[in-house]
Amino acid sequence: MLVTGGATGIGESMVTHFARQDSRVAFFDIQDEPAGRLVQCLKAEGCIAPLYIHCDLTDVAALKSSAEQVIAALGTVDVLVNNAANDQRHATEQLTPEDWDQSMALNLRPQFFMIQAVLPAMRKAGRGSIVNMSSIAWMVPSTGLPAYIAAKSAIVGSRARWLTNSVRATSA
Repeated sequence: MLVTGGATGIGESMVTHFARQDSRVAFFDIQDEPAGRLVQCLKAEGCIAPLYIHCDLTDVAALKSSAEQVIAALGTVDVLVNNAANDQRHATEQLTPEDWDQSMALNLRPQFFMIQAVLPAMRKAGRGSIVNMSSIAWMVPSTGLPAYIAAKSAIVGSRARWLTNSVRATSA
């Protein structure tokens, strides 16, 4: 299993719960201190230590290289959870093109390129599941999140087009 954004929040919970079930888990994040604490805590509990790789998901080359490291270490990726996101608030009037691009670079683009990076290993293994985390923010009246909402709605709208029938895909 590979979880993006696994050091804190929802990702941390996923890493923790799967590690406690003796799953082989890898996770990416840029938050080294909480990631290190999570790995040490799970090791102290007697869990199989998750593999943490520092990875800036906005750097597609680093993302692909990190995915290759996980595949080399674990043999494949059976489950990819595209979880990483940043819901930084912006007033619509104050959102700059740079803010917009940064939001897409973190909240949308890595989901596609993570799929692209692990799909060959999943096809080779003949199995795999991909969970693309979205948000209900685009369905309910949310304020201060224009770029985040656009990215998260694009995830739901694009998931069927990103994948073939050779692996399962869900959006949460």
